[in-house]
Amino acid sequence: MSARSSPPNMAMPRTTGRRAMPRVRLYVPAKVLLLQGHKNCLLDDLSQSGARVTIAAKLPMPGAGVVLTAQGLDVFGSVVWSQGARFGIVFEEPLPLHEVVGVRHLADARGDHERAQTRRQERGFPQGRPGLRAYSA
Repeated sequence: MSARSSPPNMAMPRTTGRRAMPRVRLYVPAKVLLLQGHKNCLLDDLSQSGARVTIAAKLPMPGAGVVLTAQGLDVFGSVVWSQGARFGIVFEEPLPLHEVVGVRHLADARGDHERAQTRRQERGFPQGRPGLRAYSA
């Protein structure tokens, strides 16, 4: 046994290629600027090198240039794949890690705000809206 090998359960980290950088799951509203104009979309996930987007419009073809705008982020990239209602973007320049983390924090704060608003609405439902009175005939 003179050959040395890595332990069987140790995965070698990838430094290039698809998904070389960790992604954060977001599912936040965003916009993309396409050849057809600005389109509303959902930013599914984000990394320093790219993003996955869901859109309810005609999908751009791979190679098309796009500008992604979400949570204070404006970044230029190219479409690398499109399937169903989703497409992937690779950014022209990698995002700094603090920008990816910042978008995640904004998305978390938005989610917390929406959950709190839903709880307030649910608590108010049994009492009825203020100013409404029962109709008596």
